[in-house]
Amino acid sequence: MLVAEYDYDTDIAVQREESLRIGIQQGFSDGVYQTKLETARNLFWLGLLIKNIAEAIGLPIEEIEKL
Repeated sequence: MLVAEYDYDTDIAVQREESLRIGIQQGFSDGVYQTKLETARNLFWLGLLIKNIAEAIGLPIEEIEKL
């Protein structure tokens, strides 16, 4: 039989750390996506073809057409 000692405070601390880590990862992903959109917009205004922008940045053509 396994006997484990449960500590509420430790459990809450671990959950907070996990939530923070997930939040940071999501924020980073959102920032990368926004940067790609801004770059695509700038390249479009410079006259590059949407197809070329999509290939260079890695966004779907549909996303760039929305800009």
